[in-house]
Amino acid sequence: MKEKITDEQARHMVELLKKKSVLIKNFSHKLEKYRISGDREMYDKMFDELLEKEEIKVYGKKIE
Repeated sequence: MKEKITDEQARHMVELLKKKSVLIKNFSHKLEKYRISGDREMYDKMFDELLEKEEIKVYGKKIE
């Protein structure tokens, strides 16, 4: 079953995506070797760790 989201929820989701996109640009070069080698497990693990560190560095806390 599909849930309908409100305009406010949609705007919030878009803002989160924009913020995370900027953060990812800051560390994506560190993930390149895992992307090229096809090591998806390590890529996912490092992505999560680096994203959390970047969120804390930029915003002082992990964003939703």
